[in-house]
Amino acid sequence: MKPKFEPSRTGVEIIDPIERHRYQLTVGESISLESADTDQIGFPTGSVVRFTARSIELPATESIIVRDADGMMIAEVPPTERVAFRPAEYTLDLSGPMKIYARIESALRIFSDADRTYVAFDGETDVILGARSFHERPAGTITTTADPADVMAAVSIFGQELKTTTPERSYSTLRGHPPRLELGSELHVPDEFDRADHGVRIAVPDTLRHVFVVAPLAYYLGASVGPGSRPEIVTDRGYTYALDTADGFGSSVRRALRQVFFLDCVVRTEGKTPLELYERQVVEPALPFDIATAYDQCLAERLETYLETPYSAVEPHLPDWGFETRLEPTAETIRFLPFIANDLAIVRTEASETDPSSQESRVERAIESFTRSDPVTRVRTRTGRGTETATPSTDRLQLSTLQQVWTGIDDSEIVSTTPLGAYENNVGRTPKDGPIEIECICNDSDMRTELESVNGTYGTREELPFEITDHYDLTRAELADVLAIESDFLHYIGHIDDAGFQCSDGKLDAATVDSVGAKAFLLNACQSHDQGLALVAAGSIGGIVTLGNVANSGAVGIGSTIARLLNLGFPLYAALDIARQDSVVGQQYVMVGDGRTTIAQSETGIPNACIVTRNGNSIAADVRMYTSAEIKRGCLFSPYLDPVTSYYVLPRATGRLSVSASQLEEFFDQGQFPVLLDGSLQWSEDIRPSES
Repeated sequence: MKPKFEPSRTGVEIIDPIERHRYQLTVGESISLESADTDQIGFPTGSVVRFTARSIELPATESIIVRDADGMMIAEVPPTERVAFRPAEYTLDLSGPMKIYARIESALRIFSDADRTYVAFDGETDVILGARSFHERPAGTITTTADPADVMAAVSIFGQELKTTTPERSYSTLRGHPPRLELGSELHVPDEFDRADHGVRIAVPDTLRHVFVVAPLAYYLGASVGPGSRPEIVTDRGYTYALDTADGFGSSVRRALRQVFFLDCVVRTEGKTPLELYERQVVEPALPFDIATAYDQCLAERLETYLETPYSAVEPHLPDWGFETRLEPTAETIRFLPFIANDLAIVRTEASETDPSSQESRVERAIESFTRSDPVTRVRTRTGRGTETATPSTDRLQLSTLQQVWTGIDDSEIVSTTPLGAYENNVGRTPKDGPIEIECICNDSDMRTELESVNGTYGTREELPFEITDHYDLTRAELADVLAIESDFLHYIGHIDDAGFQCSDGKLDAATVDSVGAKAFLLNACQSHDQGLALVAAGSIGGIVTLGNVANSGAVGIGSTIARLLNLGFPLYAALDIARQDSVVGQQYVMVGDGRTTIAQSETGIPNACIVTRNGNSIAADVRMYTSAEIKRGCLFSPYLDPVTSYYVLPRATGRLSVSASQLEEFFDQGQFPVLLDGSLQWSEDIRPSES
C-alpha cells in the first residue's frame, strides 16, 4: 500500500500505513488536496498530491536539501542557517520517516527556530508533494532445487533488482528486494525477471556454503554466480579478484563487500547529492584514484578501480558493519537467501571462517556463560518470574532459523534467533490506519508496578497517536484472544515456564496458538525464549525475551527502559543494547525474530544514543547511530552537535568529539534520546551539563 495524504485543520498529514509512520506538514490553514501524476516529482514516489500554500512548516528542526529543476542538489540548509533562493523551480528533499519531496516554482526562504523548520514562498504557490515508503517487498518468486548449481542460478537474478548500477546503489532506496525463493523439483525463473548482464561474474566451488557466503556480495555487485575451481570475481574486461586469500574465503568476501560498498558511498558524492561526507574527507588523501573519474566509469571498470585499492588504505575509515548472519547452509535455509542478500549481511557458516565455531556451539557457549553469571536466579521466590534457567530450543517447533548478530556499545554480541517467518510476516503484514496500538498484559497482581511504569511511557509523543489497552489476570482463552489482536506491540508481564504462559486457569502454550497479530513484543517473564519463538512462528516479526529467571526488581527497570526506547523509535536490538548498559540484568535478555523491528518512528529521525564522558573540565561526546528495518545501511546522518559539520554513513559512531557544556545542551534540546553519562543511562531532556 502506498503512502496516503490526509488534510488536517492546519495542513496535510502523510501516512505510511505499512510502517505506521506519520509526518505532519503545517500550512496554517485547511487545504484542498488534488491527486497528481507521480512523474511530476522527478524522483521515485508512491503517491503524489497537489495543493496551494504560502508556506510549509516541518514538524521538527531539520535540514532541507534544495535541488534544481534537473534534480541536482544546489544547497543543504541545516537548522542553524537562514537561506533565501531566487524565483525558480525547485525540488525540496525533506527529512522524515518516509522519503518526501516537494516541488515548487517560487522564491524561497528557509529558516528554523528551536522547534520547527519553515519554508516560505513568494505568495500563493502550487506545491506538488510526493512520498514513498521505505518498506520493501520481494519482487516475485523463483523456484529452485537444493542443487548448488540451481541455487547459483537463482542468486544470479538477485542483482537484477538493483535500481541502478551507479554508486548510488549504496542508497538502500535504490536497491530493490531480491525475489523470494521456493524449493521445488526443478529450477524455474519466471520470464518477468530481467536477465541483463552487468559484466560481473562470481565463480565459487559447487557447494551451498560458498553460495550462501557470496550471495550478498553477488546481489550488491549485480553479479551472476557460477561454478568455478576457485572463488573469484571476474569481469568482462578480463579482470579477476581472488576470494580465497590466506585469511579465508569468508574473510575475503567480507572484505570485498565492505570495501566496494564504502567506496560507492564516497564516490556517490560526485552525483546529484554532493553532501559533505566525513568518510570522503578522511579517506580521499589515501585513495590511488580520482573520485570524479571513478564516478563516470562503467560498473566493471569501477569495480576494478575499487578492488585494486589497497584494503589497508580504506580499512581504518570503514563504517561499522555491525551486523552478521550465522546459519547452517542446508536445503532448509535456502529460502533465507533473498533476505540475507537484501540486508547486505556478512554471512558466517560453520566452515566459512578460520574460526570453526558453529552456530550451535556459539549458542551453547553463550548459554553456559549466561548460566554462570551472578544475576541468574535458579529458585522460585515470591517475587521471581520462573523456576529454572532454560536452554533455548527450536526442536519443539521444528523451525529453520538463523542468528542475527549485532555488535553492541561495549563490543558485546546482541543475538536474535530468527525463523523465516519473521521475514515473511514483515513482508506480508497488512497495512492499517489509525493510532499505534499497544496491548499490555499483567497476569500477576504482584507485578502491577511494572504495568503502571510502562503505562507512563508508551504514547507520550504528541506527534504520534497511541492507543494502549491494559489486561489483567487473563484466562487461557482470553490470552489467546489478545495474542490474536492485530496490534503494534505486546508487553507481557507475568510468569512463563516450559509449559507456557501462566494464566488464571492454567498454562497457555504459544505453540498451540493459531494466530498472533502483534507486530513485536516484550515477554518480561522468566524463560520466555521458546514462547517468544512460537509467537514469531504464529505471526509476529520480532520480540525481546529471556533465557532464564529474572528477579522482579530488575525486570521492572529493564521493562521500563525498553518501553521508553521503543516508544522513541529504537529497533529491538538497539533498545536491548542500551538497556544492557544500564543494568547487569539486561544480559539475561535476548531476542527472537527480526531484531531491527520498530513500533514507532524515531523521535530524532535516526535512532541515536550519545555517550558522554567527563574528565575534570573536559567533555567528550560520541554519538552512536543505529539502523533499523526502515533506516538502512548507506543512509546519512549528521547530528546537530558542534563541532560536527559533515554527514556520516550509517551505521557508525562519530568517535570521541571534544565539546563544551553549552554545545552539549544545544544538542540535547534537539529531541529526546538516551545518554550514557559517565556510564549511567539518562535522557537528553533531563540533563544540563553546565549544572553538573
